[in-house]
Amino acid sequence: MTGLRSLTVLDEATALLLAGIAAVAPRSLPLAEAVGCVLAVPLEATAPAPPCAVARWDGWAIAAADTLGAGPYAPAVLSVPPRLLQPGDALPPGTDAVLPLPELVREGPFAQVLDAVAPGSGVRWPGEDAAAGTLLRAAGERLSPLDLPVLAALGVTEVAVRRPRLGWLAIGDEIMADGGRDTLFATCAALAQAAGAALLRLPPAPDDAAAIAGALRAGAEVCDLLLAVGGTGDGAGDVTAAGLREAGRLALHGIGARPGTTAGFGEVALRPVVLLPGSPGDAPAAWLLLVRPALDALTGAVPTPPLRARLARKVTSTVGLVELAPLRRLADGRAEPLATGALPLHALASGAVLILPAASEGAEAGTEITITLFWPDP
Repeated sequence: MTGLRSLTVLDEATALLLAGIAAVAPRSLPLAEAVGCVLAVPLEATAPAPPCAVARWDGWAIAAADTLGAGPYAPAVLSVPPRLLQPGDALPPGTDAVLPLPELVREGPFAQVLDAVAPGSGVRWPGEDAAAGTLLRAAGERLSPLDLPVLAALGVTEVAVRRPRLGWLAIGDEIMADGGRDTLFATCAALAQAAGAALLRLPPAPDDAAAIAGALRAGAEVCDLLLAVGGTGDGAGDVTAAGLREAGRLALHGIGARPGTTAGFGEVALRPVVLLPGSPGDAPAAWLLLVRPALDALTGAVPTPPLRARLARKVTSTVGLVELAPLRRLADGRAEPLATGALPLHALASGAVLILPAASEGAEAGTEITITLFWPDP
């Protein structure tokens, strides 16, 4: 579709896009593969972790009562031979402390302790890491690497997640060719992974509506969301929107946002299709404004608390368009705008953006703002 006649208000465009998207079915993945994915069901501790008293460090399992009154000049002689434990080993019956290795001295057949030990020293008690029934993660939250130790302690080896499959369809000579534009795929693949999705590279298509339509139909058979990249502009050779219309339904072409104005979306065989501009600055913007909300709907992700900061200097905006302003996050908690209505590559690397509403003329220095991140905050 060439000759963009109107730009749909961004909020209306997003609502229209999300109205046709439902969460994908859950699938079980091993823990290491599921990190970063959105959980389909709550994660609860089905048993206490650890399940019994275990050693916190390398040392000797002893009864603390046997060490009462012990000191360098009055060592306590243990009546029962101590047992050597490694971290995580269960304490033997009758013991309630783990003595560090250097603090036990052997004199002939006797084991002596040179200082008193309190009950529980060097011990992790049942349920210390997680009591039975503890909610570890709610459905819709992402599995974190920091969740893995307690899950391993509970014997959990895989979890149910919603992990959509995104199809990347490069269109036109500029996007299809190897070279600098390949970095666009790498960037979006990393963004997809951070959102808990997988990005699959589909066979590319030339600037031909019929070829694009055939590629979209094929991609819809294996993907949950298709990204048609390139050929979304207003030129005679930009026929990606026409290909989408031929393959299924073109819902809209052109959104009231800058950058990303030539983005659009529709569906093929009930699969959502987002039209991403081929420009390295416009494609990430369209990803943030359209693909990110679509991924949240496909994964069932719950909203995360907003990240707030104060502007380090004034930023201006054009009334009538949503504009993106890349930000540099400063050490003092402020955010410095680097541009307005554009995402130059050097600024995009900051990963933080201010989304200025269409009715806004900008914001003064010191204004509290909401920061949008391209990926989860580390």
